[in-house]
Parts: sequence; structure tokens; C-alpha cells
Amino acid sequence: AAFSTMSMGRAGPYTLAASGTGLTPDTSASVTRGAAAVRRLAFPAKPGTGTAGASITPAVAVTAQDALGNTVTSFNASVTMSLAANPPGGTLSGGTTVTAVSGVATFANLRLDRAGAGYQLRATASALIATSDTFSIVPGAPAQLVFTTQPTTTAAGSSITPAPQVTVRDAQGNTVTSFTGPVAIAIGANPGGGTLAGT
Repeated sequence: AAFSTMSMGRAGPYTLAASGTGLTPDTSASVTRGAAAVRRLAFPAKPGTGTAGASITPAVAVTAQDALGNTVTSFNASVTMSLAANPPGGTLSGGTTVTAVSGVATFANLRLDRAGAGYQLRATASALIATSDTFSIVPGAPAQLVFTTQPTTTAAGSSITPAPQVTVRDAQGNTVTSFTGPVAIAIGANPGGGTLAGT
């Protein structure tokens, strides 16, 4: 019995088992099916939520695959990462071109400086292109205070209007919306010898 049209969809070592009614079954020797030619790039996992200014963890990986989704381990070309969607207007940095090893390109130091949702990564290698699922970047640790509403000229003894506003930001300039600690205001320059009152 010749089985001339059999094929295997996934790469890997296999054995075949032959059986027939009333016959003693037999198992073949092991045969290894390798991946076919590279047809596409793929993100095996969605990029994790990262912190602004820090490396995205776990590291973003891209695999070279054949038409059936097998990793083509002979692929060792350069893969370049860029932004496919960038709603917050961030900048991607940290080793955006790497060489694939055994069909996998690992980007260990990718960083984005702006917090926001809806980012997507694009991986390219020659004519091969893959786009990741969307992911988010959150602000880093509180690092600085910024006057986002400046004080204006006001009559002596009256409340400053509009009220001065100070925003807590991380080292990248993102507003740290989770910050709830106290913030104090004092006079920085006092040429008139005034006294600051109010809360």
C-alpha cells in the first residue's frame, strides 16, 4: 500500500504507525519534517504594557515562518522595528534593528517615551512585514513638578485667578495620573517682601 499524497503540516520529528484488520501493526523509523521557505513574519505574542522610558518587558520577539506557521530556523536576516500606530506621538528607541537567530529576532531594549494606548509595532525584513496587536505605555515614577497654569498679575490681597496649577510628571514629561501626594507652594522670588496666604 503506497501512500503517495501524505503530508505533514507542522515541522518536527514524526513516526508513522501502520495498522490493518487482523494484521500486526508496525511503527516507522523517525522522520523529521523541516520548515519550508519563509513566507511571513509574525509576532508570537502581544507586546506587554510598558513603562515610559523603560525597556518593554518581556522582550518583543518576531519569528520568520513558512506558509503553515512553522518557524524557519535557517532565517538569519536583519529585522527592523518601527511604529505602525502611534496615537500618543511617542518616539521608539533602543535597538530597532536586530539579526534573527534560528528564525527569531528578539528586541530586548525597545523603549517608548510617551504614555498612551493604541500603539502598534511594525516588523520588516525585505518584503516581509508584520504588525503587532495594540498595546499601552504607562507613565513612569513621579520625577518633577511643572507649572501648567502660570500665576497672573493680581491685585494685592485678592486670590490669584485663574488658580495656579502644578502637574506631577515622570522623567519623560508624562503626567503621572496615579500621584495623590501633597504638593506645597511657596514664594520663589519676593522683591516686594510680600506674604503668601491661602491654601
